Amino acid sequence: MGGEGFLFIPDYIGLFYGLIFELPEYIRNEPVEPEGFIGEFRKYGRYENTDLFIIVLLACVWTFVRHIFTKYIFKPLTNHLQLTPVNAAKFPESAWRFTFYTFSWSFTAYVIFFCGYEVFYKPNIIFKGWTVGSLVPSEIYWLYAVQGSFYLHSMFATIFLDVWRSDSLVLCIHHVLTLILITFSYTVRYHVLGSLVLLCHDFNDIFLELAKCCVYSKPRKNGSKVEIYETLGNICFGVFFVSWCVTRMYWYPFKVLLTIQPSVAKVYYSDHLPFGLEFNLMLWAIMLMDVYWFVFIVILLVKILTGTMKEMEDIREDNDGATAVGKPVTNGTSTEYSTNG
Repeated sequence: MGGEGFLFIPDYIGLFYGLIFELPEYIRNEPVEPEGFIGEFRKYGRYENTDLFIIVLLACVWTFVRHIFTKYIFKPLTNHLQLTPVNAAKFPESAWRFTFYTFSWSFTAYVIFFCGYEVFYKPNIIFKGWTVGSLVPSEIYWLYAVQGSFYLHSMFATIFLDVWRSDSLVLCIHHVLTLILITFSYTVRYHVLGSLVLLCHDFNDIFLELAKCCVYSKPRKNGSKVEIYETLGNICFGVFFVSWCVTRMYWYPFKVLLTIQPSVAKVYYSDHLPFGLEFNLMLWAIMLMDVYWFVFIVILLVKILTGTMKEMEDIREDNDGATAVGKPVTNGTSTEYSTNG
């Protein structure tokens, strides 16, 4: 199978061919359970009530930690920098996400690269040794707890804490889908697959949020602009764009989506893989959202290259304004990069 190591020759035509012609195999070979989906979940799913408790508890912890960081670090920093009211409202959002994504991706990378897993370099072994209710290694268990609780927290934050933007509904759907995928993959013990998905999706968010923080820091209340933050923001956005292309448009399709197609998934496990069709649909839905946000990035780059945008702005926000905790945020005075995946 292609896709070993960091770089490989992508075959997008082959990927879509597999999507169209191979996925029906999951339907043809799916054992018929008397109770349908519920029966299959009872047969293959394994979880404890303590798992759910830990997720909810950690989600509350993240909300509390965000409040503490915002109150004692991020807001004092916006006051020190004398940011405009609009950017002072947005800065803590990005600063918090930058902090979390740096931690979470570092944890994910540690698990994938330094805990004895070869799945990144040999993704076709992802189902090797899979058994119903197999023991989840402690490092992956806590990786799942951290990530699942954060997306539960993020659902609350997107609705009640963050600035509401034109793609916030899509972002909520993304959070719900990701939370379902994390929970589902854990209960049926596809945790190695889930860890690989997380590895492909968190890295570029670090630089996106850092780029936003830089751009928010450029204009000041007195009308002056600190140009160095524009330069730093552009550098971060460049790293973000390249990493998005590599991790979400390159690694994710060929190390995850290709891997769960029957011809690859059953190289080392020839028996029935439960919920094969459902996982494919969810993971492809995430791919479509990645493409959706990628369009925003391309639009932004085109505007920059054609000179139609002199300063960065958030093309997700309506001209009528966005809202943050019920307060209007005027698009005409905001500066922000174009996606929040």
